[in-house]
Amino acid sequence: MTSEGPLLKDEYAWLEDTENPRVVKWALEQDSMCRSSVKEYSASLFRRLVPFYKRPIVRSVQLTKRGIILFFSDHKSYKVQLLHDDGEREPVADSAKLGKETVIQAVQAREDGRELALHYSQGGSDEGTVKILDLETSKEVDSLQGFIGDILWLKNGYYYVRTSRNEKTPDGVEPPADRVFRRTGEEEEMCFGKGLPTNTFIEMTSSRGNSQALLNAYHGFTTCRPYAGPVGQPGSWAPVYPETGSVVSNIDYIDGKHLLLSFEKSSGEVLSISGKTTRRIVPESEWPLQEAAVVDDGILCHYLVDACSELHVYGEDGRLKKRITFDVPGSLIGRRVISTLGREAAVAFSSSTLPFRIYKVKGGRLKMLLEEELPGRYSVKHGYATSADGTRVHYFLTGREDVSPKKVLLFGYGGFRISPTPSFNPMYLPFLEDGGVFAVANLRGGLERGEDWHKAGMRDNKFRVFEDYLAVLAKLKSEGAEVVGYGRSNGGLLMGATMNSRPELFAGVLIGYPVLDMMSYHKLLIGRAWVPEYGDPEDPKDREFLLKYSPYHCIMAGKSYPPVFIYSGLKDDRVHPAHAFKFYAKLKDAGADVALRVEAESGHIGTTPEARIREEADKLACVYKALKMTPQGSPVSSGMN
Repeated sequence: MTSEGPLLKDEYAWLEDTENPRVVKWALEQDSMCRSSVKEYSASLFRRLVPFYKRPIVRSVQLTKRGIILFFSDHKSYKVQLLHDDGEREPVADSAKLGKETVIQAVQAREDGRELALHYSQGGSDEGTVKILDLETSKEVDSLQGFIGDILWLKNGYYYVRTSRNEKTPDGVEPPADRVFRRTGEEEEMCFGKGLPTNTFIEMTSSRGNSQALLNAYHGFTTCRPYAGPVGQPGSWAPVYPETGSVVSNIDYIDGKHLLLSFEKSSGEVLSISGKTTRRIVPESEWPLQEAAVVDDGILCHYLVDACSELHVYGEDGRLKKRITFDVPGSLIGRRVISTLGREAAVAFSSSTLPFRIYKVKGGRLKMLLEEELPGRYSVKHGYATSADGTRVHYFLTGREDVSPKKVLLFGYGGFRISPTPSFNPMYLPFLEDGGVFAVANLRGGLERGEDWHKAGMRDNKFRVFEDYLAVLAKLKSEGAEVVGYGRSNGGLLMGATMNSRPELFAGVLIGYPVLDMMSYHKLLIGRAWVPEYGDPEDPKDREFLLKYSPYHCIMAGKSYPPVFIYSGLKDDRVHPAHAFKFYAKLKDAGADVALRVEAESGHIGTTPEARIREEADKLACVYKALKMTPQGSPVSSGMN
């Protein structure tokens, strides 16, 4: 296959203009047809989903001197509360009070618990608002607009990260790229990042005691260099480790020593830097290290063991002092899963059928503060398949204890160092109740086996991710299962590529907010940021391997495709909805049984709870139809016409 000729004449390029009323009208017409096609089942599934969504879904926890900042959602809104040691929960914020379509995306509090940064947007768009709230008076003290990242607090004001997505940075670098700004009252200035190139993204926090600013400058998804310096002197912030071409990031700064998490070795290790002396504190182990934090009794490390969370406590001599395991396969929750003030830490834990547990970690022991459980007897089991090159691929199976995997929904992602783990999602629960099994494949491209596992699924190695997924799918099929494939975002790319390759293996395909056009993804929204992971369509060598699997370009008329359900949102400002629109239109022209659902007020991270439940009900309805299952309580199952 070459990159020339009529193959790349894009008759659906007009669908990229989502500001055009004609495109919006077309999208909403497809959406109307889609919802009509599933309404027979989705109404009853919606009713069944609501009680599950009434249970809190924890998004993150942060330990402060006033208590734990608890960020969660339920069936009505996104909420922030302050959880005190005595169990009392003090309301802090509620998305319902910020606007009908408002989604709270993240929260960041001062260490002393006096102020909170509330990140939110309309419909879940990446672009949004940050309100700075005084938690003692409940008053707003400041606000920011745009693509805003981490906050680092000062005695008077704060630093914040801003992403330039649509315009050059203040120092003239092409977007996308991050810069750090200092804001004090009405005054604001850029204070860090000058000259850092396009596709550099910055994480920012402070050391224990707030003496040092700690910044991680990521370029792409395989390189990160740590910077640090006195909090009040941004002009002195400088690299604390040589450029390595690997991911090396800050953990903390204690007693004049920088503690770093280094992936120069695949599974990660903890280093101590003092002047020109580098010492390895926690050596590389069999399992990948995800995160680390300093507590009074040592270094608290979060590992994935067969894609399940464990906490290990190491002494400064590198000796393992304590291994903390959980009684069910599951995962710690949040972008930064360990929150610590030094003396102790707080974490939130979840599993496929366990909504959450909130723990404090002290002295190598877990103390549970809060828990939400589900009735019913479910199990999470491990499975393994062999990929085309002989690689062993792990997967999870979640279902009722009395059910064997015959009707399976198989999720996959495979990219960007993201490791799918057992975590709570109410969407699957009616399906599990009705005898379905939810499976998750741990594919190359993630971090389940370390950085080498990630790199083995990047760029021209991407085909290995597809082979891994197909190996799990083929094994389930050989054991008598019917399988619907499911992927979202980069996982949508996985679905498009694998269904083009082996359509006969699928009973159906569920594709959400997807990346599908590998020839133009870099020109749409923030797609340029993914070039280090996927490859550059402007480079002839990269273009060649991208075109070989680009789902949009590999659709073939006359091929027997399984039923395909695609869903996206008009407010998605991360993955352009044109990927979904164009793929749908071309599949339809090829004669496939395909539906397109479009949420008018949804961004990439999702939408309001009620709209999300309706979206989940429609998605589940298509899964039931593809697997020839009937939901309990539907007109069909109850004998009604």
